[in-house]
Amino acid sequence: MFTLKLNDPKILNNTIGTISEFISDATFQITNEGLKLVAMDPANISMVILTLLPSAFTEYQVNEPSKITINLDGFRQALRRVRGGESITLTHSTNKLNITITGSSTKRFSIPLLEDEEVERKIPELDFKVNIEMDSKEFRDFVDDASIVSEAVGLKAAENLLILTAGDTGRKVDIELAKGSAALVSMSIKEPASSIYSVEYLKKMSKAASFADSVKVNFSSEYPLRLDFKALNQAQMSFILAPRIENK
Repeated sequence: MFTLKLNDPKILNNTIGTISEFISDATFQITNEGLKLVAMDPANISMVILTLLPSAFTEYQVNEPSKITINLDGFRQALRRVRGGESITLTHSTNKLNITITGSSTKRFSIPLLEDEEVERKIPELDFKVNIEMDSKEFRDFVDDASIVSEAVGLKAAENLLILTAGDTGRKVDIELAKGSAALVSMSIKEPASSIYSVEYLKKMSKAASFADSVKVNFSSEYPLRLDFKALNQAQMSFILAPRIENK
């Protein structure tokens, strides 16, 4: 059983909204270390990893570790009923997630729990040759730029330079980000690397920029991409995306 309270549910709203872009039902682990989720999208192309820290909550009380599976659409609909200045409290009773919204009135929603997912998702250990941390809004803009001309975007890193390329000779966009740019926090390129990824998935992932100031971009040649969005002392949302193999 647990009691989780938020005076400002924005971080919960944004993270749940982003997760729902990938999965319809979500299994959460609630422990003293935070609220956690690891899930694969139905196509097994991407993985989403979420941790909401206890410090993100006004009240965080976990009597014993819990595992709950809920439908995200029902959860989001309840979250949309929260108005400015209202608080939200999540509690767990037999077969239900209870949502209490407190303001000038008190509203209570109950969402039935679903059968727990039997498969435990493990986060793969990956070795990346390129590690870049940059402004998350800038990254989202880059993805939006690429989406105008193509369904895929190429990432290439070499000699203190990140290049994003999308499109062909007809409609194309090239974006360069050099070490020392104001948009960069850090850049480490152990060896030159290039890979191609789905713009559709990247657009969904980049929505995490709504709550995170920066994003860590990690990749290698023809290798999965990992994105880490972090809101200090509140949440971290990570994504792992399989590379898109183009016919040569």
